[in-house]
Amino acid sequence: MKEVKIGLVGANWMGSYHSIGMTNVRQAFEDVAPVFEIVADVNEEAANKAARRFGYKRVTTDWHEVIADPDVELVIIATPNFTHAEIVEAAAAAGKHILCEKPMSNNVADSAAMVQTVNDAGVKSLVDFVYTKCPANILAKEMMDSGKLGDFVTFRGEFDCSYCADPATPATWRQKAATAGTGALGDLTSHIISLSDMIVGKKIVEVFASWDTVYPTRPDAKDPSKEVDIDTDDQIYVIMKYEDGRIGSMSSSRVSVARPDSLYYEIQGSKGAVKFELSHINDLIYYSNDCDPKERGYKTIKGNTRNGDYARFCGTDELGISYGDVLAVQAHDILSAIAEDGKVDIDINYGYEVDRILAAIETSAKEHRWVSVDEI
Repeated sequence: MKEVKIGLVGANWMGSYHSIGMTNVRQAFEDVAPVFEIVADVNEEAANKAARRFGYKRVTTDWHEVIADPDVELVIIATPNFTHAEIVEAAAAAGKHILCEKPMSNNVADSAAMVQTVNDAGVKSLVDFVYTKCPANILAKEMMDSGKLGDFVTFRGEFDCSYCADPATPATWRQKAATAGTGALGDLTSHIISLSDMIVGKKIVEVFASWDTVYPTRPDAKDPSKEVDIDTDDQIYVIMKYEDGRIGSMSSSRVSVARPDSLYYEIQGSKGAVKFELSHINDLIYYSNDCDPKERGYKTIKGNTRNGDYARFCGTDELGISYGDVLAVQAHDILSAIAEDGKVDIDINYGYEVDRILAAIETSAKEHRWVSVDEI
């Protein structure tokens, strides 16, 4: 079995989730295995916790040590958005393969430079669009591609979270444009774009957006006695046009009090439709006109061992896989690409295309007009 040695930069939140995904690769796949070499975080206790939890052999507070480590083959970058470009470019220049959080950077110029450096270095890359690896969503794509849904009519997607629903929640890097770029747009809408791209299979070519900062001030995380201004979006609504002329919509919120983590989409075709809800990660809801009219209606397709990599985690239908298992499918994509010199579909080139759409949406929200993605 081929081993791939891992260096993690950013030990909190998504850094821990990516480590869970890598751990689950060991349980589900037999061709490649990650080896946890070194973890870096500016918070030494966070790095030490990751080492204890996942078995990273070494700990540092300086990400440069991860890049310089001759044993490290793959660098996972799970740091604030404004740091991605520097770390990715340094890793690629050192010949390291890359798993990077989305969005890739705070602006498309930095994203373009990242693409150039990675491609010039000839290293493998993956940008975190994990929901494209969910077996239910893979089934939705197969239904669309096979013509089972008929001609594409429209896509509606939303991603609502509650992590900022309390106005007393202190402001961190995610609420500041200098460090995050945007708010709900970059953090959440990016996932909806990836699902539209994957399942619909048509390019988004033009967008019109409006956004809102519901809570314009928050306590400062460094000093809660002080208030800081918030200059990123709490919620955003987008209308988009596809290359074939059809329209669709997306919305995202980080202040949705009733929805802690709710990703949803519905795709309508001329013959049928599908719906997905993250809280039922194993299920795809399907409607078909191809039946007796008296029997028409949505039905639930439960988790199924024939779909995607579901069977690697469950021996029977309906037993159910988790978010951590889907992360493992994504992690296996980059690990096996490194081990076998394969390709990754959601690589840094694809991440750049998502960043271009995000930039078009941001421009539209700021300038109150339709914006073509080709302008970016």
